[in-house]
Amino acid sequence: MERARSAMAEAIAALTEALHEDAVSSAGGADLLGFALEVGALLRTTQAALIMTTAEADQRSSSTGDRRFDIACGCRNVNELMQRATGAAPTTIKQWSRLGSLVREDLAMTGERRAARFPALRQALFAGRIGADGLAAAAVPLEAIRDRIPADHLAAADQALADVAATDDDDLVLTEHAAATAGDWGAPAPDATESHTRRSTPAMTDTLRVHASAWAAALDQDGAMPQDERAQRMRSLYLGTMRDGLVPLQGRLSAEVALQLQTIIDAINNPHGKEAGVRFRDSDDEPMRDERTTAQRAHDALATALGVAAASDLPVLGGSAPTVVVHVTEDALSTGTGWARVTGADATGGDLHVPVSVATHTACIGQIQRVVTGSDGRVLAMTIIDRAFNAHQRRAITLRDSTCVIPGCHTPARWCEVHHVTEWHDGGTTSIDNGVLLCWNHHRFIDSNGWAIRMAGGVPEVRAPHWIDPTGRWRSTRPPAPAISPG
Repeated sequence: MERARSAMAEAIAALTEALHEDAVSSAGGADLLGFALEVGALLRTTQAALIMTTAEADQRSSSTGDRRFDIACGCRNVNELMQRATGAAPTTIKQWSRLGSLVREDLAMTGERRAARFPALRQALFAGRIGADGLAAAAVPLEAIRDRIPADHLAAADQALADVAATDDDDLVLTEHAAATAGDWGAPAPDATESHTRRSTPAMTDTLRVHASAWAAALDQDGAMPQDERAQRMRSLYLGTMRDGLVPLQGRLSAEVALQLQTIIDAINNPHGKEAGVRFRDSDDEPMRDERTTAQRAHDALATALGVAAASDLPVLGGSAPTVVVHVTEDALSTGTGWARVTGADATGGDLHVPVSVATHTACIGQIQRVVTGSDGRVLAMTIIDRAFNAHQRRAITLRDSTCVIPGCHTPARWCEVHHVTEWHDGGTTSIDNGVLLCWNHHRFIDSNGWAIRMAGGVPEVRAPHWIDPTGRWRSTRPPAPAISPG
């Protein structure tokens, strides 16, 4: 142990010196690749040592009283001990502990050592061919079925996965060639006998995971049914309490529901496989990209899907189609400031207070039911104002616009909402000449995202934000007429 500690101290000193001297950024291509290979090997070996150290600490802390190793070190448990010793996160140490139980050789009652659950992967770990992530990818799927398959079948899978991580001559040749050519064009190839050029590349974690999953599926033919039953029992979806204008969403989706949702999100965010950018016809500049994050795009796609679902033949709720009821004062609606109240929208069934912008967007795509109440809450009068575009109007607008009218957005008509170009509360009519197709994202933020829309002879025109088009020109959303050569 003293020799190992001394060698690690020397390695730490050498690496620290290299980092302080900025040797990484000044290294040539061959040296940088060689350095990455060596550091990777050191990482895997260090992880193997930490896994086994955690496993040994777990073993020595399994007794009771003051004889427990973790208690003697002044810690509540092994996780705290290893946190203090390594600075690693609790979840990382929990993984080390789990992996340690898979590859350590426990002592039997007779004092003899029992073989590890996965001896071949244990040797691959000790040889530095896999690290913590590789061991988890290979061993965890097999551990899940260990009690349901014969021991010799498990041993065969263990050995096969260790072989996947094994080094072969092809890896060495590839590594030497890459080290000789990675960035140092024209430089002489390094000596093939040097250790840093003969360091093989490890098996990728995803490769090990694919092999392990294939072995698990082949060996445990009946395991899919219990897994499916367990998944169905654990499926869930929860809406939390709104904070800072956002409602947390938690739960677990069954595989088929997750696949359907992901397919919908992918289709809405990239319906035609086109670039999500803006390029005007008279400009050769690169298109401006959609600045939303992937998570924001997924959120907006879900909002689009929910809007489409709400407009379809869903079961009635309270005697009518599913309806969002938003209460807002006339002053708040006209000024665009303040709060609105959504009836029964809280996770507990209570009312939810939202910004008035939510009420404005909801009103733009639905009906308004004006209810006049007295100061004591009594309903004095009620008027229903039909301001939603009907099916016939929507079909006509769809024929004209085809997609969201914002340039660069290719969201199809069936996933768009119809927007009043001149707002209804400003005197705009619910007519074809005052309605345009907008996707949920552009509709929701049309008042703040810099885009402007107007109608010219019944045809939409748009003006881009200044940072996209400094000229501020109004541009037709229709494609240009094809040029026809005379004769």
